[in-house]
Amino acid sequence: MLTTLMRKTDCSPDAATIAETPKHLGWVMLSALGIGATIGAGIFAMPGIIAGKAGPAGILSFLLTGFVIMLIAFCYEKFSIRVPHGVSAYSYVYHSIGELVAWIVAFGLFLEYSFGASAVSIAWGEYLKNALGFSVPAFWSGPTIDAQNQFHFGINFIAIAVIAVVSIVLILGGVKKSAKLNFALVVLKLTLLVTFLAVGIPHVNPANWFPFMPFGFEGVLKGAATAVFPFVGFDALYTFARESKSLKDTRWATYSCVGIVAFLYVTVMAVATGLAPCFINGHPNELFVGSEAAAPLAKLLTAAGEGWTAKFISFGAVLGIFNVLLVFCMGGPRIFLNMAEDGLLPPIFKKMNNGNPTVGIILNGVVVAAIAGFVPFGKIADMMVLGTLVAFIFVCIGALKLKLVNPIIAIAGGLGCAILAFNLEPAVLQVYSVTLPVGLIIYFLYGYKNSKLRKASSP
Repeated sequence: MLTTLMRKTDCSPDAATIAETPKHLGWVMLSALGIGATIGAGIFAMPGIIAGKAGPAGILSFLLTGFVIMLIAFCYEKFSIRVPHGVSAYSYVYHSIGELVAWIVAFGLFLEYSFGASAVSIAWGEYLKNALGFSVPAFWSGPTIDAQNQFHFGINFIAIAVIAVVSIVLILGGVKKSAKLNFALVVLKLTLLVTFLAVGIPHVNPANWFPFMPFGFEGVLKGAATAVFPFVGFDALYTFARESKSLKDTRWATYSCVGIVAFLYVTVMAVATGLAPCFINGHPNELFVGSEAAAPLAKLLTAAGEGWTAKFISFGAVLGIFNVLLVFCMGGPRIFLNMAEDGLLPPIFKKMNNGNPTVGIILNGVVVAAIAGFVPFGKIADMMVLGTLVAFIFVCIGALKLKLVNPIIAIAGGLGCAILAFNLEPAVLQVYSVTLPVGLIIYFLYGYKNSKLRKASSP
């Protein structure tokens, strides 16, 4: 039984898979897809959230997380050479460790994409209302939990609507057009961030960076765990790896994506905490208070007297965050596509239209819309981090097992992810402990029996 649960794939896809996979993404487009998923709602809000946990030392939080992700990137890039037609951590773990662990990784990643897209869609709606200056009746703004911990039912109409629009764009537009739209939105977001840095730097007061580490190194670690949220999109880049024009394009895209993202987060964090103190008289500065929807960068510029620039960033964020939704909703269905090719999911998930897996996109849209429309924002964003860290840890173990990278890199990457995981909120683990058994039930009811490897080994 254990042997069959840990059966592994080889490196060679069948002829049909090769024929159906378009090779149309160069390193620029691949980099843009990775940056598109990692630079979004997070960079417009994470500086404020992390400042509340680590103070100005949130700069170190981003550096620490960026370093760990770069170690993971080494493992991913080597796996893309070993398993050139694989998709993300799922394929790499399936090849190196075994089927059951690969299923755990894949199901977790799909849920992480779903939670992430849900959180971002809610944030997008709040940015839209903030930028256009309109309000929505409380019921249609989604469910809430008041100060007395009482649940109030509601439907987030805007979040559901934007997910529907994204799903339609992906189904009708096809992957090539979607990638071009993504590239245009990435350029917009980079323009917004450069604008924030250019306008904000002259207003920086170095005195605001002290005390630099008010909560010690523990605060830095908690901030680093939260900083995983933006980097979750890095895995999305590798859901497109099999569509890369060459291994060289994949390599360039990997390191340019991680490097650019880490640099931007560190510099934006430094400027944001330099514009205003993180704490005033021992209490959190209200300019840093809020969720992904709070738009602290715009608030900071407004407080510094740059009202027009703040408005520009708010409007641009509406389009920029749409880009994150686009990539998240493209990534999850591709994992299901690869699982269906391996027999772990029904063949219907292999149905394609203009390069996009139609059924997977529809299912993804329904799940994301349900979470965004009927679940309070609360900790949704945090929920996506643990499954991704679990995937990263298993990728490091697989790379170590196959000797794809220097053992120090694989061990350091895996330990780094484990340390970050233990610094997440307890509620994250509680949700994962519920969703994981659900995934295992699906595997044993369908995947185990219909696995292509199991059928191949049957007499």
